Amino acid sequence: MIKQIIVTCFIAIAIYTLILSSCKHDPIPPKVPTEEICFQGDVLPVIQSNCAKSGCHDISARAGVKLTDYDNIVKETSPGNPSNSNLYKVLISSNGMPPSPNAPLTTDQEALIYGWIAQGAKNTTCISGCDTNIFTFSGAVLPIIQPYCSGCHSGATPSGGISLQNYSDIVSAVNSDNLYAKITSTSDPMPPSGLMETCKVRQIKKWIDAGKLNN
Repeated sequence: MIKQIIVTCFIAIAIYTLILSSCKHDPIPPKVPTEEICFQGDVLPVIQSNCAKSGCHDISARAGVKLTDYDNIVKETSPGNPSNSNLYKVLISSNGMPPSPNAPLTTDQEALIYGWIAQGAKNTTCISGCDTNIFTFSGAVLPIIQPYCSGCHSGATPSGGISLQNYSDIVSAVNSDNLYAKITSTSDPMPPSGLMETCKVRQIKKWIDAGKLNN
């Protein structure tokens, strides 16, 4: 009798485990912000830096997908429905984009793209909130470098051998690789999609001139 009870319990546990393993739970979607997300100033730099890199979704259009500008990017979305948008689904998939050894997008960057699509995937150009009086590393420099540069300059094999993921990386790039000259070059601009707005470049220059502090 006891043996039969034990066998029955084992069978019940096995069935319960099988049911649990077969359940699929969709990730909790990010919260959509109430303020309008700016495509040109916020979303586009992230996609160009991380996805439209040379040999990927730039003019070479890997897998038939080009992500260099609004018209091409919006083709990969279902405006108002991020969960049904190829762009967002690929970003959060197990074989996500950008692929290894590139660094994946941060949770905040994924949420930014989710929110933009949820708001209708509009080609918005926002009034810049850039203020050259703000030029600390945490308040200006890192928030500029992350969307514009870190996509190419991160991971195990950063572009040009230059990593721009954190304070030490960025200071090294300023001292050893003349980062400022690269972000102001008109012949070979960085990012390749085009120079950053003058105000952002000025913030970085003022931070450099102030001693490149980790502030």
